[in-house]
Amino acid sequence: MRAFHSFWSEPNRSRHNGSIVFPDFEQLTAILSALEWRSHSGPVCMITDSDGAEYFRRAGLSVFWDSTETALDDLSGKTDPFLFWAAGKLYSLKTMKAPCVMLDTDIIIWKDIRDMLSADVVAAHPEQLNENVYPDRAVFRLKNGYEFPSEWDFSLDAANTAFLYIRNQDFLEHYVDRAAEFFANVEAEGLNPVTAMCFAEQRVLPMCAAAKKQSIGFLFDICDADIQDIATHTWGFKQVLEELPESRYQFCMRCVRRIAVDFPEFADRLKQCPDLAAYYEDYCREPK
Repeated sequence: MRAFHSFWSEPNRSRHNGSIVFPDFEQLTAILSALEWRSHSGPVCMITDSDGAEYFRRAGLSVFWDSTETALDDLSGKTDPFLFWAAGKLYSLKTMKAPCVMLDTDIIIWKDIRDMLSADVVAAHPEQLNENVYPDRAVFRLKNGYEFPSEWDFSLDAANTAFLYIRNQDFLEHYVDRAAEFFANVEAEGLNPVTAMCFAEQRVLPMCAAAKKQSIGFLFDICDADIQDIATHTWGFKQVLEELPESRYQFCMRCVRRIAVDFPEFADRLKQCPDLAAYYEDYCREPK
């Protein structure tokens, strides 16, 4: 099963005064995400832009994906990188051919889950409509005569797309096009970037699926204690890693050990990664 990661550098650079900042713990999660998928499920590429591709090359990371593509150069100037910071995922998705899987770089799928992809659309997990993240649609001020499609059912739970499988090419294109219409036709002034992006990405998906009679399933239930057998998603934990140096070090070392044990043929490549080489050296000094 073909999968892809994506990295649109513009939102990252806009937050860091023109530089790309991809912390060591995020690099290691992305590496494990790519290697685990390649080992049991199929090829995975990185879809980025030219600046992102150059960053991955200099950081020694490109080798961990089957290929690196720069399709997101076409996104520059078309979508607000502050409001729609994850738009690169959806534009990357449209460059793929279904069936395919969209993976965030901060989710690791630990085993072959292809037999779990029985629905037309499979997302990571459902999300209840917490008004802090998914407010009433009335908060969005629309322009250019745009109206939400009448067939959308706004009572449906959202769908977390850290993992997303889509079987049907027509539906893949339909979903991305409807999200892009929202990007283009919502007033930016006063808009919260979290609620804006989460609506476009994670509410539009299940409403489009229902309207197009596409069955939708989920990889796991976030209330299930056994989800770590399937996936690790570091989304909420990243703030801890940013703030606590000891937790950051221990996490990075756990990732390096896992890479060294599961993928010894790639472990030495960590020496070529300026931000990761010291962790690998510490691993090599550990008693075995």
